[in-house]
Amino acid sequence: MLSIKNEREMMIAPCGINCTYCYAHHKKEKQCQGCRQTDNGKPEHCKKCKIRICSDERRILFCCDCTEYPCVLIKRLDKSYQTRYNESILNNMMILNARGIDYYLSVEKERLKCPECNGILNIHDKKCSECGKIFEVNRLDPRENRKK
Repeated sequence: MLSIKNEREMMIAPCGINCTYCYAHHKKEKQCQGCRQTDNGKPEHCKKCKIRICSDERRILFCCDCTEYPCVLIKRLDKSYQTRYNESILNNMMILNARGIDYYLSVEKERLKCPECNGILNIHDKKCSECGKIFEVNRLDPRENRKK
């Protein structure tokens, strides 16, 4: 079972999305503080997120701790993220489970760093939060889920 120890880890949503790399977290005004924080600045679809509501009701930190994981909601979100953003929620969660939160965060930090200015790459808008360069990001390697 995964646990949250600090603010960086709080940015990982119950579904496994790292809110640090969300467009709403990089807005100039009314910046979203992540799925687990206040609704201030949060996009409307995130405020109404059925996955977050479900995890709150079940009192679990991460969906992978649920007996019904992966449920229909997670599978649907995974399919959407693979199609729209080349990201796999299921793969992220496998890596989180197998290697731990610290490892996942370190891999994400490198993978989503702008090669031009070291800014943060945004997975939704496909651009750097600092220089604005458009980019493509490779999905996390599924082989990363093996414990070392």
